[in-house]
Amino acid sequence: MDDIMENIEKKEIRPLYIRERVAVYVYCYSYKGTRQLSRFGDIVYSSQKSHYSLLYVNNDEVADLLNKLKELRFVKKVRVGHIKELDQNFSEAFIQTNLEVKEELEH
Repeated sequence: MDDIMENIEKKEIRPLYIRERVAVYVYCYSYKGTRQLSRFGDIVYSSQKSHYSLLYVNNDEVADLLNKLKELRFVKKVRVGHIKELDQNFSEAFIQTNLEVKEELEH
């Protein structure tokens, strides 16, 4: 048992590196072409009725990938998600809107 513990202690623990991902919305002319999009990134959602797919792509590859996607015949338009640009601290935003509402009610 002590041998096992010594081997575990000797191993180097590598840090977990998480790559930044970006949401890319791809609108298509028909639903047939959406299967081909899996080559470019991870398909999270695909709408058969609205003809669009949501891909997650590495942040480093976004610029090259947008050009490749726009060149495909079945792609109508490509949009990049802006969730990273939004302020995600909702508790402060909630307090701020409450204060604004109270000020309006007082006047």
